[in-house]
Amino acid sequence: MENRRREPVVDTGRAMRSAWGLRIATIAMLVLIFHLDVSPDLRVAGVAAELPLGLTIAAGLTGGVERGAFFGFFYGFAVDLFFFTPIGLRALVFGTIGWIAGHVFMDRIEESPITSALAIGAGTGAGLSAFVGLAVALGETALLESPITRIVLIASLINAVIAVPLMWVAHWMWAVDPLGNQRFAP
Repeated sequence: MENRRREPVVDTGRAMRSAWGLRIATIAMLVLIFHLDVSPDLRVAGVAAELPLGLTIAAGLTGGVERGAFFGFFYGFAVDLFFFTPIGLRALVFGTIGWIAGHVFMDRIEESPITSALAIGAGTGAGLSAFVGLAVALGETALLESPITRIVLIASLINAVIAVPLMWVAHWMWAVDPLGNQRFAP
């Protein structure tokens, strides 16, 4: 009988999934903190950027349908915890917008900065309009006192302008999948 020493088995897939999840959570929380703390002071015509919605759209554009929908839903739920609107409303809107952006991903739109900016701007407008429409339908009439059209247009424009950095962040966020396969060139 041969006396061989057994090598420890290392599950690299589990380690990669943990690192990948940590990367996603870190980016999501940093963008949320920036949105809550810094973005209100950087207003354009009285309107701040909608960074979480922009990141959700960029995540869908760079990650595809499932990643966009899952990221949007869970990120929307996390954002909901900081606002006094019906809980789950942003989760529903962000998940749907991430899913739609993932379908646009299938057409490889993220390869062009101009089309990415247009997609993020249009997605921001659609997401904010859907959010306001659903909130009003659920009885949040305080939103009707705001200049909704101006807010939607300016926030969409701001997110379109910052689309390239949002796409870079989303590309980096999805750079390695849970199995360790590199998805994008560094």
